[in-house]
Amino acid sequence: MISFSEKITRRIWTLTRRFPFVTCEVIGTSRKGASLHALRIGYGAQSIGYNAAHHANEWITTLLLLRFIREYCATCIHTPELLETFTCYAIPLVNPDGADAVIQKKSPPDWKANACGIDLNANYPASWQIGRDNKAAQGYDQPGARGYPGIAPLCEPESTALAAYTQLRNFDLTISLHTQGEEIYHQYRHYNPPGAQTLIAEMTRVGRYPFVEVPEDASHGGYRDWFIEHFNRPGFTIECGLGENPLPPKDFTNIYKDIAPLLWVPFTTPTVH
Repeated sequence: MISFSEKITRRIWTLTRRFPFVTCEVIGTSRKGASLHALRIGYGAQSIGYNAAHHANEWITTLLLLRFIREYCATCIHTPELLETFTCYAIPLVNPDGADAVIQKKSPPDWKANACGIDLNANYPASWQIGRDNKAAQGYDQPGARGYPGIAPLCEPESTALAAYTQLRNFDLTISLHTQGEEIYHQYRHYNPPGAQTLIAEMTRVGRYPFVEVPEDASHGGYRDWFIEHFNRPGFTIECGLGENPLPPKDFTNIYKDIAPLLWVPFTTPTVH
């Protein structure tokens, strides 16, 4: 049987065949050797990076992001100035091993980690030691389904690949898709990146998800944390949908209606630097 990650790879290459302005790069491999793909759309000066499925049981975010990328590409055919103004990057499946294991029921449904039992979204070098101590206090002090940040920041090939690609492409803004909660995170520590407040105001205007603060014991070591700290640029985490992970496919349409306007904001708000 073809795996979820293989199906996603086929969808990615279909996009490159359908739209001549879309290219695909392999930016690394997972613990089990699955290719990590990044789609690139356009050639403009403003660089926007999207990613999905850091967490295994949040695999529906991969499908949500690919749906948006397909619609964005279709819009670019009739609005080529988007291609001239922006370069859009998308890494749809950060954790292919974990997603495959959850979908194939080789891991329990609450499994968020990669194949080594490491939470990829706790493995970035943003006060990682504080995050490690917080997680240990909560009982996440060894590999398992969730929470364990690994033995060191960027000790996993998936997080290393995404961090390196982010630096290579020098994103002006990142949006990470997670589930669930129907809320948006934007802050990290004392940072207030230029342009962030304008983007927040526009997301608030077009969407219904509220912006909330991340509790201290749940912060540090995340991709958004690292991006904001390292670049001092806007980074957002959208917690899509509401319920228990993994969210059921029947929720897909309603979730997408809620998040699509949020994903369009970087292209309609001319304050990204």
